[in-house]
Amino acid sequence: MEPEVRNKLDLAIEIRDVYAREILDFAGNPAIEVEVLAGGEIIGKASMAGKNYSKKEQTEKQQVHIEEKIELLNSQIAPDIIGENVFEQRKIDTILKENGNEQTSFAISLAVARAAAAAEKIPLYRYLGGVRAVHPSMPQLIRKEEIEIEKIKEIKIDESTVLTKLFERILKEQNEGNKMILSQETAGTEDSFLVDLAVAANITMILVENRESAYYTVLNNRLLQLEEKRQSQEIREK
Repeated sequence: MEPEVRNKLDLAIEIRDVYAREILDFAGNPAIEVEVLAGGEIIGKASMAGKNYSKKEQTEKQQVHIEEKIELLNSQIAPDIIGENVFEQRKIDTILKENGNEQTSFAISLAVARAAAAAEKIPLYRYLGGVRAVHPSMPQLIRKEEIEIEKIKEIKIDESTVLTKLFERILKEQNEGNKMILSQETAGTEDSFLVDLAVAANITMILVENRESAYYTVLNNRLLQLEEKRQSQEIREK
């Protein structure tokens, strides 16, 4: 199956609430976590690290900036999404791109997909990848020094990314026969979404800066979890 976010138009579960809160990323900078509530008790959460600040910039002004983004999301963006079908990812992503607030787009887009996956009772990578993710290949965590990065297309995720556009770009690169590596623009949070996205899109490499970092541990733990599930599935199928 082509790596694309699927619209489940034959199903309908209404998004009942969208809420953003402040957390800290592994660099100690403010980040946003978004929670999407759909149907009865279906919850999708996602977080995305924001801008990396220098010590000089870690001021009261920085705090105000993150609070303004959260207020904007909760008061202006959430009402546009509440009431939408959680399975209509493309429509929701279009709303996010059209409202002009790109600094929170990815966390919302991902939280919606997580809620949809939870509604279907399947992992995020299965929801995003479809049939091709039934027997997934596990990506490697790679440092820049270990590869010829100039020969590989880096797919970098930032705050303005939405899933449907991301998968359209990945599909284009795959059709052109390009090797890809998935990366995140800023320091990570405790959200291991890069692993699920790589598995769903059959991207075999994830770029990491430091194997000693807390974020590396988060990604590696998710990889180990998926590998264990894959091995258990293979044993059941024999």
